[in-house]
Amino acid sequence: MAEESLTTPNAVSRRFLFSVAAAAPIAAAAAGVSPGGVPSGFFALLDRYRDTGLRLREIEAARARTLPSIPVRFRPVMKGRCVSRWPEWTRAELNGLGLPASIPLRPSPTDFVLFFQHTSGSKAEEREEAQRQHRVRIGAWHDRRNIQKEWFSRTGLDVINRQRTSLMADKHQIERELMKLMIGSDKAAIDA
Repeated sequence: MAEESLTTPNAVSRRFLFSVAAAAPIAAAAAGVSPGGVPSGFFALLDRYRDTGLRLREIEAARARTLPSIPVRFRPVMKGRCVSRWPEWTRAELNGLGLPASIPLRPSPTDFVLFFQHTSGSKAEEREEAQRQHRVRIGAWHDRRNIQKEWFSRTGLDVINRQRTSLMADKHQIERELMKLMIGSDKAAIDA
């Protein structure tokens, strides 16, 4: 199975790989070696990779221009090294739903479910009341998320995000194809 797998190395290895891949034809030409040793389709893949990268830059620039037109509480934000895509709540709004201070200001649906599981009691009437409150909280969360989606739609951010996702998939596919050309289809690439 490992012989059949082909994975894309991490960013440092890819950068090295593509700098070597781009420099190889130039070095061959400078040394007077014919470019016949370059696999067919190699230059076309490099062109596609460059074009995809340029389109990604354009999409990222469009995204950066669009984000300020969305209210801060509905924008995705960086939290450490991760992006939180959920809308923001005030502490008073969360308190109004009966949620504790441990719930983050940008709660995910999982936060609501975990709180429900933690607070639903063993008695039937406690469970029924917990389920009723949970439905109210989830309904409020979906209402807030729908407002966020309206902002994304109104500003075009949803289209930009779909284009970015598609371009990233194309980029990764091209990287896999380049890896396959450079190391051969009979060998497996390993992560560095």
